[in-house]
Amino acid sequence: MKLYKKKSFNLENYSTNKINLDKVYYGLPKNIEYCKKCLVNNQKPIMRSEHSIKKGDYVNTVQFKNGVCEACRVNDLKKNIDWKKREYDFKKLLDKYRSRNGNYDVIVPGSGGKDSFYVSHQLKFKYKMNPLTVTFSPFIYTSHGFKNLTNWTLSGFENILNTPNQNVYRLLSRISLENMFHPWHPWILGQKNFPPKFALDKKVPLVIYGDSPSEYGSPLKEYNSQYDIDFHTCENLDKIHIAGENLKTLKKFGLKEYDLYPFTPMLRNQFKKNKIKCLAYSYFHKWHPQNNYYYTIENSNFTTQRERTSGTYTQSNSIDDKLDDLYFYTYYIKFGMGRTVGDVSQEIRNGDLDIEDGKHLIRKYDGEYPEKNIDELLKYLSIDEKNFGKKIYSLFEKPILNREYFEEITNHFRSPHLWKYTNKGFQLRKTIDDFFNLNEN
Repeated sequence: MKLYKKKSFNLENYSTNKINLDKVYYGLPKNIEYCKKCLVNNQKPIMRSEHSIKKGDYVNTVQFKNGVCEACRVNDLKKNIDWKKREYDFKKLLDKYRSRNGNYDVIVPGSGGKDSFYVSHQLKFKYKMNPLTVTFSPFIYTSHGFKNLTNWTLSGFENILNTPNQNVYRLLSRISLENMFHPWHPWILGQKNFPPKFALDKKVPLVIYGDSPSEYGSPLKEYNSQYDIDFHTCENLDKIHIAGENLKTLKKFGLKEYDLYPFTPMLRNQFKKNKIKCLAYSYFHKWHPQNNYYYTIENSNFTTQRERTSGTYTQSNSIDDKLDDLYFYTYYIKFGMGRTVGDVSQEIRNGDLDIEDGKHLIRKYDGEYPEKNIDELLKYLSIDEKNFGKKIYSLFEKPILNREYFEEITNHFRSPHLWKYTNKGFQLRKTIDDFFNLNEN
């Protein structure tokens, strides 16, 4: 039985007929709105428990109030924070976990990029902690990504790299593409779930990530020092989903418990019993990614690409994994905003970019097709019988992912309220210029 069948779509749903504005996928807001301060739009999903996502699920999105997004309201709140008091609290917290015998006393997840390097370096050399860094492997390392991971260890840090079985990793990413148009989903699961499980194994209960989800639009009420426990834990493994499928279904495909272990969360009672804390460094310090970049350049041999990253104008953000380019393109298709909007909105909030320059960059780069690595990525996500076996191969009506089939999947996941089809092809119904021109006139 072919479980993952060819995708279809009805072109009439994308005509300019106004009735199509009522055809909304994923529970997104029907009316499209852009933040008047940072340009992010209200279709942006907020961070949540990744292992609870099933195929066909609705998403929760960034909330707006008087034309201003949640991330900007958090940013306004931060202007009145007593950062000296926050740092004092941070030092007191570290003292509770500080090793007295030279053992590791804090886990720092990351890739060796500018943010994770900054956090680990500060913890070791400013706060005199003993950090152990951990990395959940990208799907396909870029040359710069692997150099920066190596650079991390050459700068005085031990690193534990968790690299899943590549056939399992590829399969889960492909299933996630078919079910949710979200090929990055397995990596997000690993990045959230591996560090606290590793902390439990090592008996080092303090885990410090870089930025808080509230920096990017999670609800203001969730702006606190600890990550939501739901991100890393579950009550029962039978209730979780990977790539949109429950574990029982995935095991029917021939996958074993150990194949899925890198992606599954810790049980909540274990997390609580062992008093594990997953904290955001940015809650206790002024968080400025551009300053993190300068700090990392000054204190290491960190490298960036000479050319800008596909889909945006930056050179140093999320440069570890070739699959990033495909993920941000799929994100653009589903939510009408891509990598450039994310980078622009963050830089505007941090005072590094003005709003008119941001609009220009969005017009120029957002939603760019990931041409550079597309053939390699489609091959990586293809399911061949030799490597995967007949049972898994036969699950897919189109096991080999070529450009033509990828375009079919792409069009299947376009929400009609976001997209229209004209003689120029698919276009956004309401661009950032449409929104601001309408609201300024």
